[in-house]
Amino acid sequence: MRLEKNEYPRTAADRPGRTRLIGRFVRREDGTMTTFALMIFVLMVAVGGIAIDIMRYETQRAQLQYTLDRAVLAAAAVSQPLNPVEVVENYFEISGLQNYRLNVNVEEGINFRRVNAYAELEMNTLFMHMFGIRVLTSPAEGAAEEIIPNVEVSLVLDVSGSMRFTDSDGMPQIDRLRPAARNFVTRVLEDERAASTTISIVPYAGQVNPGAAMFDLMGGSRAYIDYTSGGDTVTALRDHPRSSCVEFDNTDFTRWAIPQGESFAQVPHFMNWAIDNPTMDWGWCPLEDDVSAGNPSSAIQYLSNNDDRLNGFLDRMRLHDGTGTHYGMLWGLWLLHPDSNWAIQALADQGIVNSDFEDRPAPFNDPQTLKVIVLMTDGNITDQFRPRFTDRTEAPINATTESNIFFNHTEELDQQRSGDHCNGQGCRVTESSRSTNLARFYAACNTAKQNGVIIFTIAFNTNANGREEMQTCASSTAHYYDVRGSDLDAAFQSIAGAINQLRLIQ
Repeated sequence: MRLEKNEYPRTAADRPGRTRLIGRFVRREDGTMTTFALMIFVLMVAVGGIAIDIMRYETQRAQLQYTLDRAVLAAAAVSQPLNPVEVVENYFEISGLQNYRLNVNVEEGINFRRVNAYAELEMNTLFMHMFGIRVLTSPAEGAAEEIIPNVEVSLVLDVSGSMRFTDSDGMPQIDRLRPAARNFVTRVLEDERAASTTISIVPYAGQVNPGAAMFDLMGGSRAYIDYTSGGDTVTALRDHPRSSCVEFDNTDFTRWAIPQGESFAQVPHFMNWAIDNPTMDWGWCPLEDDVSAGNPSSAIQYLSNNDDRLNGFLDRMRLHDGTGTHYGMLWGLWLLHPDSNWAIQALADQGIVNSDFEDRPAPFNDPQTLKVIVLMTDGNITDQFRPRFTDRTEAPINATTESNIFFNHTEELDQQRSGDHCNGQGCRVTESSRSTNLARFYAACNTAKQNGVIIFTIAFNTNANGREEMQTCASSTAHYYDVRGSDLDAAFQSIAGAINQLRLIQ
């Protein structure tokens, strides 16, 4: 038998050769799968499976966190009327997530809402169960808070007699002011803002009338006078009972909060310049009346968020004599100063201020309170005049009848010359000069700014002196408005928009 090349004999003698060949094959390592390689393969498969489970876990966790974040943000909105817990639950119900556990906590007050939520979602593993991990739990935690900062506004408005004059379009300036101020109030108190906002309206003419209640709280003292009527001596109130302006001295203009435990005289009830009866009421001191009864009044309106009441007041307030802008600014600051809280609490006890605001004014450094003064004038600060004879028993000489004693109620000081009216003297005296009043005004402006109060000013159809006063008092040139005619409304709207914007970033 002929063997071909490379063929091995198949006899018994050839078996050792085959055995050696098989042994060499077994011993060779190239091209073989060892135990180590098999282990590596198994581990690679395991790691890939774990990666898949982790990817599923992370996708689920991200969806859970995204749903929770959206839910708490929506639930924390103060303006939304639904139950915050139900809002969060509704978001999860429509998310497509299943078998989750959810816990929601809510804190809320007049001007804030905080929503905290924690959620868990279990996921059955596809590969990790081979290593004893059958379930992965995805946690998510979220919190959201909306705080509408408290806003305290002193709206200081010029109601001097010159506001009856017409502008270039033939409209009386007071008829420009009323709707502009109303629109301002409505916008500042819009929607949920009203709950955390108070507006005090401070009308000023020659002086500021704080009202009878505040007059008494401050220690105001009214004067009485005796006169003869029908042969009998009658004791009567010297000045108008609705005139409650307080007489201040130099010391009082260095106080920056409503004084407590003091004694103040009542400002005499007089006129200096001619009255215009259709638009004006008698008095250097604006008169007070019952606003709740719908009566016209020009006294301070304290810390209110009642849009209808404030706008009704603006519609009915009347003009008076004089321009004492420094008094308006002083009262505007006083109503924002935290040391005035004693008076606001007392007014709240009397039902004049809503009890929700009895803790105001807030401290100047309260991070959740924005304090603003909006000051408007159509003129400039003038001298402060007073009747020479406040008791009116000196003029004319030996006068005892009511018609002579109370002549300042019916005739302006400017018209009372040095005849019998005032015993040969001028009927009026200068209580303080314009320069003194201007210095007092700037001192109040500077104190307000130093304490973080934002001051917006409006010079409306005014002169150079009035423009300078308003520009100097404002927090910056951006807070000063010089307007004419119908632009007054745009100025008030701009200020309202700025206040609302400041509210968002406070």
